[in-house]
Amino acid sequence: MGKILLFASFVFVVASGVLGFLNKTKLDATRESLASVEEKSSQTQQALTSTKKELNDANTNLATVKAERDQATSQVTSLQSDVEKAKSEVASLTTQKTAAESQVTQLQADVQSKQQELENLRNAQQTPATQGPSQEQLAIQKEQETLIAQLQQKVDNQTSELSKYRQADEDRKQGLMRPGTEGKILAVNPAWNFVVLSLGDKNGVVNNAELLIKRGRQLIGKVRVTSVEPSTSIADIVSNSVPQGVVINPGDRVIYQSAE
Repeated sequence: MGKILLFASFVFVVASGVLGFLNKTKLDATRESLASVEEKSSQTQQALTSTKKELNDANTNLATVKAERDQATSQVTSLQSDVEKAKSEVASLTTQKTAAESQVTQLQADVQSKQQELENLRNAQQTPATQGPSQEQLAIQKEQETLIAQLQQKVDNQTSELSKYRQADEDRKQGLMRPGTEGKILAVNPAWNFVVLSLGDKNGVVNNAELLIKRGRQLIGKVRVTSVEPSTSIADIVSNSVPQGVVINPGDRVIYQSAE
């Protein structure tokens, strides 16, 4: 009986040992599995954080692109409006020029007519030596001379205006700009390194002309005209002309000075 109990106790101890070993092995495996799950969870969390950051950056970039697009659209709309306005102004100036030419022609004809009337009046006043022109004739003659002088002054003024128009046209044909021509920067495209100027063909702007950029009295760079519209123009920012750290902004002045 004692031997049986002893054997049973031995079996129990062995079984307990085996069971404990198996439980320990399973516990170690469970711990390793848990550590692996925790590591994967940590990696997933890091990946999620990185993805959220990338998403936020993408949203920020999208907002920036939309803002730039809206600004560009606004600038295009503004420029289109300027072009239409400039076309209207050019048409108006052309009409005024034609009217001025017509007026000069009419005034010259009026002067010739009045001169002929004055000559006829003088011929009519020729009387025998004992008689001179009457007071009424002298008054009419003086009035005619005054009217002719006024008409001649108008002719001279209109001719002067026409000379300015013609000189401006000739300058544009020869690619000349008037020194001191001044305007401002309407828009800046830093990505493509160009600006939009408030000066155009009607201001005498020509291709390849270089203008100085000024802010107050400070010279901050140069631009070179590449495209000319009636009231605006496109100009490239001259490389290395802008000091480091200086940014060209809308509103900066531009001025043309003859190259000497």
